[in-house]
Amino acid sequence: MNQPPVHHNAPPGLRAWLDSLDASREPSVRDVTIDGVRCIIKRRRPSIGRGVSYALRYVRAAVLGAGCKLFLGEFPRPGVLLHNGLAHEAERLSELLKAGCRVPEVWWQEQGLLVLEYVGDDLADLIRNEDSTSQLWLTRAAASDLAAFHARGMWHGGAQIRNVTRQDGELWRIDFEENIGSALSRPLAQAYDLFQMLASLVSLRKLPDDVARTLGKLALDVYLECNPDPEVITRLTRLARVLCTIATLLRPLLGRMPWRDVQGFFRVADILQPLLLKS
Repeated sequence: MNQPPVHHNAPPGLRAWLDSLDASREPSVRDVTIDGVRCIIKRRRPSIGRGVSYALRYVRAAVLGAGCKLFLGEFPRPGVLLHNGLAHEAERLSELLKAGCRVPEVWWQEQGLLVLEYVGDDLADLIRNEDSTSQLWLTRAAASDLAAFHARGMWHGGAQIRNVTRQDGELWRIDFEENIGSALSRPLAQAYDLFQMLASLVSLRKLPDDVARTLGKLALDVYLECNPDPEVITRLTRLARVLCTIATLLRPLLGRMPWRDVQGFFRVADILQPLLLKS
């Protein structure tokens, strides 16, 4: 069993450093070292067309929800989906911290601002730049970590490989702004997490096709070995059926396109294809 996470202390000069800035010139995300302590600063500014933007996002969420109901059997309510952002992330981090999960502490929060503990380098960058042995090890670690997270009844909502970090030999989870898990059943939210991890892994830049497919298949196999939850497998199989049907229709037209996201879509569909043979 993993040991409880070890957290850093917030830099004593954090508030003074924040007060010294012109917030209007700050980027949306900044990695900064204050008093020798590294932290992540996230900002979200209210837009002039906030009402119009919300209406458009609500319509988009409703359309996506209708598609989810049609193909996956569940309708994620748009109002729940759109309860997201920094305030939501702070709430989720507080809950996960209480549960002993490896997520960053919130060191400062106010309207439109969140200062988070730095918890290591993201796995997407590590996997791209490591040798093949390390790539396999990191992929196994990411898949087993997600499986353990799910086995505790948790969901991430943004489980892309870039949102898993490594520090002092341990894996941590970051970026909890999205609220999709609250709008879905636990099994479908977890199946979607797994899909996000697989799709992001096989779409990484610099990975040759054969390496990407090997890592994706390994991640799926390790996850299912560590967390063979039949409810998650049922939802994932239904999702795979939709993806594979779309891939079959689009492959003659787009199969040779070199674009990373397009090839990643076909790769993840192929990796999930064997699930259909078992259903």
